[in-house]
Amino acid sequence: MVGDEPLLLVGADVVTLDDARPHASALLVKRRRIAWLGAVEDTPTVPGVRRIDLTGATVMPAFVNAHSHLTNVGLALNAMDLSIAESLSDCLGAVQAIATVTPHRVIWAGGWDETRWPEHRAPSADDLARAGDDRPVMLVRADGHCVVVDRTSLSALPIARSRGVERGPDGRPTGLLRQEAAQVAQRWFSAEMPDGVLSEARSSAAEHLVTLGVASVHEMGGPHRMGPADFDAWLQGKWPIEVVPYWGDLDLEFVVERGLRRVGGSLLLDGTIGSHSAALVEPYVDRAGSGQLYRDSAELTEFALEATRRGIQVALHAIGDRAVAQAIEVLEKVAAEVGVAQLRRLAHRIEYAALIQPEQMVRLARLGVVVVIQPATDLSLGVDGGAYELRLGAERARTSNPLSSLAAHGIPLAFGSDSVVNLDPWRSVDAAAEPRVGLPALERHLGIRAATLGGRTAAHQANVGVLRPGQRADLAAFEHPADPEQRRCVMTMVAGRPVFEDGRVHA
Repeated sequence: MVGDEPLLLVGADVVTLDDARPHASALLVKRRRIAWLGAVEDTPTVPGVRRIDLTGATVMPAFVNAHSHLTNVGLALNAMDLSIAESLSDCLGAVQAIATVTPHRVIWAGGWDETRWPEHRAPSADDLARAGDDRPVMLVRADGHCVVVDRTSLSALPIARSRGVERGPDGRPTGLLRQEAAQVAQRWFSAEMPDGVLSEARSSAAEHLVTLGVASVHEMGGPHRMGPADFDAWLQGKWPIEVVPYWGDLDLEFVVERGLRRVGGSLLLDGTIGSHSAALVEPYVDRAGSGQLYRDSAELTEFALEATRRGIQVALHAIGDRAVAQAIEVLEKVAAEVGVAQLRRLAHRIEYAALIQPEQMVRLARLGVVVVIQPATDLSLGVDGGAYELRLGAERARTSNPLSSLAAHGIPLAFGSDSVVNLDPWRSVDAAAEPRVGLPALERHLGIRAATLGGRTAAHQANVGVLRPGQRADLAAFEHPADPEQRRCVMTMVAGRPVFEDGRVHA
């Protein structure tokens, strides 16, 4: 266990992200807070201080992952990441490999994306029955909103009345599940997983994040994700990382009973573009339909109004432009009841907002809404020939995720990773700074602020973020931070404690 002794960090370029003092070369931490920062030659004398030499490194505010599903991440880290599969046959070969090494009965893996495969088709229930040797198999799509299960599990799942069961020309379910059906499947499979496997997955995810310079993560739980038992495990457990929990349901009493002031995150107004379940104004180009809204506007408004009156922040998942419109209309109705000032104080959130119009940005800015985006995944989907182009057509795909425009409208941005396995926050910064056809890139310094300070704004954490005396000491040190090939995290500090140092994670 790392102790609470005073810590003096020297030799590094300290990038504070504080406009009043952007740089320093030494920093003192006492009682979990930054006690002093300045030039090395002005370092105060402190009895019992431990001196940490970070010569050549850059110290900066630690990263915040503002949207993740950590247990799913841990399960993927401890199994096989299907995002590396380059074809359907690769994916099924990976399932066969998992089946030979997994000691427990259930096979759970994720990260597949059929839009990158030459076959352009998802695995089927029969495919998984063969590859998994007739064991229960569930593969979660890269966007987390679509799953495919084997034939036997498909028959056992209680999804007869659920929306989102895809059927073939013969009327039989194909194994591909969206919306409610996907949620039922994930709950069913999580109940089948041994407790020890889930516990190990949680630890793996938390420990992996701190090795990347991440000090805080917003865990997006919910009844349609891993359920209340998993959510409470994150809430009650002791982790090397700070976990900020969001419960994705309309049940306000659930969060109040746990002493939480946040709700939503995975409170789904729609699905995702890749799985054809995002709610769009114009239809998809590669299949009939334009997705659908999952929630009734009147019910959402009543919920958001009650939460706002109780001082509880609301986070709404809205990807398609029709879902974004619904979210804005709901929040504007709430503002009409309680006043815009109250909404701005709570800084409600919209997760994703992948398709959004300029006039909607003006309305969001007025309401003080934070937009949380996953640049490393979402922006890659919007490139030429990517999944968004397949689903939306080239013109709409090139207008997706307009980060620079959102920032120009004064909308606070925060970055997350969702449930992808590659959690390196620098990937989000790099992706946001890459110019895309039809859209200007987000300036790099704004991307860094969104990946660090943005998550603090999104979680109402005013006492941590920029590096200045009095703030909680959450920071990270990197070698070669500007070079994607060489950069490396050498230390992560959470609340004044080095939780990752000398290549080791400290609980």
